[in-house]
Amino acid sequence: MSSACLIGLLSPLLGRGLLALSSSLFAENGAIESAQAWLLVAAAGVFLIAYRRAGDARALFCVSMAALSLLALQREIPACESAFYDSGLCLHRTMKLPFAGAVFLGAGMLALLKQPRWRSFLDWRNLAWVWPVGIAALLLGLAEAAEHWMHQEMEETMEFGAYAYLLSFGLWTARAPSADARG
Repeated sequence: MSSACLIGLLSPLLGRGLLALSSSLFAENGAIESAQAWLLVAAAGVFLIAYRRAGDARALFCVSMAALSLLALQREIPACESAFYDSGLCLHRTMKLPFAGAVFLGAGMLALLKQPRWRSFLDWRNLAWVWPVGIAALLLGLAEAAEHWMHQEMEETMEFGAYAYLLSFGLWTARAPSADARG
């Protein structure tokens, strides 16, 4: 929790300081967005590793977080048709919907593969450990507010912090033993 608070407090200062060093870092589809994309790829991978080790509610949470990470990745990858797109990885606008559909289909298949006891979601102990995701969501909400107020450097820094925090939570989840794992 303290690392998330630190990210939230330092991102306005860090963003402004980095902007002074290099405005291209925060340019639309700039270097920080590429770093965000890699963090999301890593988070999705780590949550899929955690999914393999988990069962029931934890497995479903992990596959959901992997899917959400991939959907956020889609948001960070620029459209090839964008006026701001220069070079590098891009996704045609016509491919964004099929990509999302493939993510949902894959997540649904993985969820069913574990044959979870769906009632396990109602057990408070299976939901209480996911609170760190709320911190990442809060950072993303603050990033949206910063974007609304035209502070792109703060927005990108908070998004980076949220994705890094999500990755660290995924690593913790992959390391933590799952009491309800059933193969």
